[in-house]
Amino acid sequence: MILSEPPFAQATGAVGTAPAQPSAPAPLIEVLCVAYRRYGPLKVLVQSWLNQTATNWRLKVYHDGPDAEFDRIMEGYAREAGPKVAYFHTEHRFNDYGHSLRDLALRQAGGDYVLLTNDDNYYVPRLLEFLTGAICTTGADVVMFDMVHSHDNPGCRPLPAYSYFQTQYGRGNIDMGAAIVRSDLARAAGFRDKSHDGDATYFEDVARLRGGPLSVCKISRTLFVHN
Repeated sequence: MILSEPPFAQATGAVGTAPAQPSAPAPLIEVLCVAYRRYGPLKVLVQSWLNQTATNWRLKVYHDGPDAEFDRIMEGYAREAGPKVAYFHTEHRFNDYGHSLRDLALRQAGGDYVLLTNDDNYYVPRLLEFLTGAICTTGADVVMFDMVHSHDNPGCRPLPAYSYFQTQYGRGNIDMGAAIVRSDLARAAGFRDKSHDGDATYFEDVARLRGGPLSVCKISRTLFVHN
């Protein structure tokens, strides 16, 4: 189902373009990641943020329940990156696809824009450059980008693993890790749907809470690997 209510306004000036040079301080993008005992992929995810060519990001990683190895790994990254990397764990495991952790993280979210992701994903080093350029050019409520999946039939499309996946703002066509959302909208939306398709509901709630046309900017570049 493609979203139709409320209407979406397509922002211009950033689709497939080189990143713009902001004249004002770059917007802070806060990355909220949920994790559960995938230590190798977690290291790849964190390193993909440390490798960013732009510095206007902050990463918070939430583990589903206590885990000593997670704490050990993240302590090292927090020492290396200082306040740019923070980590937390809940007292008990929710075991609901990480959705309860996302809801908790969104309620505590700061920054100008929020990106939700998982511990087994990773991003290209110039992601922040392109996102910053798009924000400064369009001021969009949502900035989304294309991706690839490491598994077959992503979004029920007949595609093999690591095929180009063109995103759209609608169910089956976007992953929460493929878009940033203005923080005030993301906090208001929360993450109420704890089902497998909770990320689609999140984007629908963002659109509904906008109270008018949602400004969506699409960067036609593959910037994200979903595992």
